[in-house]
Amino acid sequence: MDTNLVMWGLVVGFFMPILISVVQQPSWSQPVRSIIMFIASAIAGFGTAWFEGKLNGVDITTAVLIVMVTTIATYKGFWQPNGVSPKVEIATSPKK
Repeated sequence: MDTNLVMWGLVVGFFMPILISVVQQPSWSQPVRSIIMFIASAIAGFGTAWFEGKLNGVDITTAVLIVMVTTIATYKGFWQPNGVSPKVEIATSPKK
């Protein structure tokens, strides 16, 4: 396993919750929010593998899973409890 790919996947996954929060709306259901996270993590994982020049099935899958797990963990363990992600969602949502 390529340690650079893993490290970049962890870095990308750490910041993904903030990027996802720009797109997501507070009124969206949990299933919709999960689908958005999955799609964004898959794109970011593919991009991470591409950036590292590792465009094969194993490395793409590894990067996607690392980004996804890191995104979920840092959202639940850091960005949400600190209130950063919810504030970004509110700030970037259309005003009624």
